[in-house]
Amino acid sequence: MIDSITLFFLSGKFIIGLLFLVRIGGVMIAGPFFRSQAIIPQMKIMIAVIIAISVTTAFWQSQPEIDLHLWNLVYLVFKETFVGVAISFSANIVFWAARFAGGMIDFDMGYQTGLLFNADESSPTLVGEFFDMITLMIFLLINGHHYLIESIYASIRAVPIGRFVITESTVSLFLRMSTTVMIIGIKMAAPVLVALFMTNLALSFLARVAPQTNIFILSLQAKIAIGLVMLLITTPLFVMVAKFSLGSMENELMRVIYTLNPGKV
Repeated sequence: MIDSITLFFLSGKFIIGLLFLVRIGGVMIAGPFFRSQAIIPQMKIMIAVIIAISVTTAFWQSQPEIDLHLWNLVYLVFKETFVGVAISFSANIVFWAARFAGGMIDFDMGYQTGLLFNADESSPTLVGEFFDMITLMIFLLINGHHYLIESIYASIRAVPIGRFVITESTVSLFLRMSTTVMIIGIKMAAPVLVALFMTNLALSFLARVAPQTNIFILSLQAKIAIGLVMLLITTPLFVMVAKFSLGSMENELMRVIYTLNPGKV
């Protein structure tokens, strides 16, 4: 029969494991690759439970003592969820930049012309989906999903349960990464946007030289053709930018983790 000391020991270990599972669940829900709808929820839960069991076995003794009061547990659940979402936010920067770049190209090529007539209608970004899939393939090729799991283990070491602090460095780092989305997106879309700008410039000269030409109909066909050709030509350049950005993302991810508990640095 289990005595009270053993029961208290097992219950504390179980609570720590559940809190680890909450943090890992935040990564599984919002993190790149794992958030994909192609992975069924049962598989995500199974992966999260396996990781939670492994980190609980390895790190439960180094965790601070937890007050089993109900409101304290609710507070810890929110904090652990925030840590998991912070890791996911940092890992998604390049993917958001790829979608942002594709959205700009879509709008300039005319694939989102329907939004001009009905702004409330949801319209997928075709080039954004294409860029997102390429970024995901690069992410898998460089073992980014392995690094994301390693970041969970690193966060357990650097940010014990209930001990993270949102410092000024954390806020400034998040703001800098938010602006990085636009910078990387413009770099990814720059070749195609420049080509489409030159196309618009050429069409404007044509409208001045030959006013009888239907520039609107001609521009729809010319911009789509030139945009697709430039996408084909500049895809290797996009791959280089995405690969370099994903490599930098790994360093930024570790910076975010360590700023959440500056006392561990």
